[in-house]
Amino acid sequence: MTTATPRAATRSWWSVLPNWGYQILPRDTRTIITCVFLGLTMAVVLQITERLDLALTGGSIAIVSSVVVCLIWVPSAAFYGLTGALITAWINPVISNLTASQPMAPFLFLTNAAHTVPVALLVWLVKSRKRGLNLAQLLVIGQVGGLADAVVFGIGNRLILHLPWDFITFQILVLQPCYLAGSVITYGLMRRLVQARLAPKERAGKVRIDEV
Repeated sequence: MTTATPRAATRSWWSVLPNWGYQILPRDTRTIITCVFLGLTMAVVLQITERLDLALTGGSIAIVSSVVVCLIWVPSAAFYGLTGALITAWINPVISNLTASQPMAPFLFLTNAAHTVPVALLVWLVKSRKRGLNLAQLLVIGQVGGLADAVVFGIGNRLILHLPWDFITFQILVLQPCYLAGSVITYGLMRRLVQARLAPKERAGKVRIDEV
């Protein structure tokens, strides 16, 4: 029996992701149920990360949350298109608005979607039908989503909380390395998910929506 060398394992980790079937707007029951589960998981995880951010920065800068959201939002959008992007992005705002947990709750629909929708659209534009994404592609996609998220959230801070633009700019800049770190971790996570056959497969006999 042969075993992988450390160099081979490292090369496998950073090589191109295994391929998966991508649709820009899947509507099957399995996708919807999976995305609802991921959205609920994200809502639970955010309850923990928000408290960690409260301890670290007084809640003013979501350092931990910015890393963790990449682990669910990016795979959801990359595997399940706009369906995954919107469902996983909007479940937590629904809960936040029902419980009135924070003044920014109504604006979270925009900020969360600002992260996930660009990811879904960029994967649709960049991903080849015959292969997965490489690390550079995923990092760029994740960074664009993170930047859009931070900018829209900053606008919300200005409109709702009336925070100064200097602080908002600082907040946006501080969060970018967090999104980058989250994307790096997400790359390895997505590899494991595809290898475990938890990502969507190409459906024989059906034309994908993004190719119509």
